[in-house]
Amino acid sequence: MKSLATLIKLQKTKVDEQRVLLANLQKQLTDIQSQMDALVEQQAQQAAMLRQEPSLAINYDLYLKESIKRLEALEKRKRTMELAVGLARDKLAELFEEQKRYELAEKARLEEEEAEEQRRETHVLDEVGSISFVRKKKKKY
Repeated sequence: MKSLATLIKLQKTKVDEQRVLLANLQKQLTDIQSQMDALVEQQAQQAAMLRQEPSLAINYDLYLKESIKRLEALEKRKRTMELAVGLARDKLAELFEEQKRYELAEKARLEEEEAEEQRRETHVLDEVGSISFVRKKKKKY
């Protein structure tokens, strides 16, 4: 039955595609975190500059408000991306589980075919043995 082999190949393709998608989502999540870290670092640098040069305080308020808005937007994107990564992981686990079911069904089918072949072979050998036995008995008489 080739349909199981085809289903297994198809499922492996789906699993691979989902792995790629998950990797992309994780990379995006890492990129967002890097942007957040860079923004926090930039805020710290601006605060240090303000301590050294108090005359920059005029623009610092606007900068800080805008920076906080950007940080909040990044945090929101990060939460959304974390949810997407979680969903992608769940989907990957589901696809992998389905692939394993197909593989186990294929293995069981192959084992059953092998057992059936063994039964046929045993039957043929028994038949040959019986015929051989009958012929030897006939020769004795």
